Amino acid sequence: MTQEFLQDAVVADLEQLFKGETLKNSAGVEREIRVFPQDLPIRAGADIEPEPDPVEEDMEAEQLEGQAPAEETKPEDVPEPYVIVRIPGGELPDQDTRQQVEVILVVCVQDPDPGRQGFRDALHIVNTILTHYGENGIVGRRYEVQYPIKWVTQEEDTHPYYFAGMALTFAAPAIFKEVPET
Repeated sequence: MTQEFLQDAVVADLEQLFKGETLKNSAGVEREIRVFPQDLPIRAGADIEPEPDPVEEDMEAEQLEGQAPAEETKPEDVPEPYVIVRIPGGELPDQDTRQQVEVILVVCVQDPDPGRQGFRDALHIVNTILTHYGENGIVGRRYEVQYPIKWVTQEEDTHPYYFAGMALTFAAPAIFKEVPET
């Protein structure tokens, strides 16, 4: 067992769980809930701003007159709604025992409504995951969810983005010492 196999199994499990379930993203488009391992991918052109070339003020004004308008963010470029599956650590308590692997889930949804009810979508995702792992605590046919399962919602105001987090521990197969044949 390697930790990345567990991470891949959780990602695949959550992708299957949320297949067909959609929420609006910040571009206003309905999109399935996406699942990413460890972090969000870097969006080429959207997250990385190129350094401007040093230009004299006269030339800059001339260039701006004939320049096309800046590209708008495409709906497929924005990541939300999403769940990130992170593995921050784990523990092998003893030789020939099951490894305990921590998994953190970061949930993000977007809701521009001034009523600030986007937290409900984030909690819906948390509850869907809680129910799923409560009914079926085995992932990838070898990783077992351990209790307690912890969850939190954000305390800070990040409107129109709403976040929630979950902390899970999985028991992974034991690592056995190899005994040389004699």
